[in-house]
Amino acid sequence: MKTSNIVKSAALSAFIGMSAMMAVGSANAGDAPASLSEDAVPLLKAVEIARNHTGAEPLEAEREIEMGQAVYEIKLADKNGEEIKTVIDAQTGEVILSNHRSGHDNDHDDQLENALWLSGISNGKYLSLKEAVQQSESEFGGKVWHVEMEDDHNQVSYEIELLNARGQHIETRIDAIRPVSKS
Repeated sequence: MKTSNIVKSAALSAFIGMSAMMAVGSANAGDAPASLSEDAVPLLKAVEIARNHTGAEPLEAEREIEMGQAVYEIKLADKNGEEIKTVIDAQTGEVILSNHRSGHDNDHDDQLENALWLSGISNGKYLSLKEAVQQSESEFGGKVWHVEMEDDHNQVSYEIELLNARGQHIETRIDAIRPVSKS
């Protein structure tokens, strides 16, 4: 009798856990555009607007739906590695919000990682966000709606999600380390 209750509890817990994971997956998928022409402003244009507005280097960008409105949330870093979050309207290109992360939100480790990332981009070791997006859009024939930098055990890459011309959602990873040219 007790074993049966344990099994039922375990099964119920597993079911609840799987339901929560599916809900999270569905919520994230809801931020993706339904078609290539849904947004008047593509991700790279929004990134350019944010860069021009802040003077900082873009590190990550993603399309989100907030209060029924499509926006791009763009994480940039200034020359000191301090993060700036800028939100761009996906239909008009208007800068809705732009602010520095302050205080405890911008801890030393994040700032150091950002500064190292910026150094790698400026000295040509890493691909820029723009280059990674252009590479994936060219390879898959679609439009990127989510790109973020990753450093997983010194494997530096960009995680990218895009929508291709057939309406398929694709997730890929692009190595951020620039190939060394052989001369």
